[in-house]
Amino acid sequence: METKSAVQLINQLSYKPGWEITAEDYTKRFEGTVEVTFVFPAYHSERHLAEQGYPSHTDGSYAKFAIMVSDCDDIKLYRRVLEKIIEIETHEAREFLRVRPTYWAPFHPHRVDGMKRWGKVANDYTYGIV
Repeated sequence: METKSAVQLINQLSYKPGWEITAEDYTKRFEGTVEVTFVFPAYHSERHLAEQGYPSHTDGSYAKFAIMVSDCDDIKLYRRVLEKIIEIETHEAREFLRVRPTYWAPFHPHRVDGMKRWGKVANDYTYGIV
């Protein structure tokens, strides 16, 4: 698939309320790729906010990924985008899974011990979304 076509197809996608998915040509950096940006609503996940039910939203959570499209048809392209959404959702889940009464997060993706525990379970170190 040409990157121009991929950009058009991705820019027509929608996901959950409040999510924005946009793509742009990224061949200046990586041949046959697009850069996809996901902007999504998220809550502040600090431990001290857990007992209160995470009352406040972040100002604008986002993630960017380079996705190779040169070998895609439309279905493979949509699958690759959905895999990135799943990575984002997994990252968020790892922040919010807590153990009461201390509200410890065993797999917190921003903590070395959480990264290592997640890696041990999954047999790879998932350092997450930047």
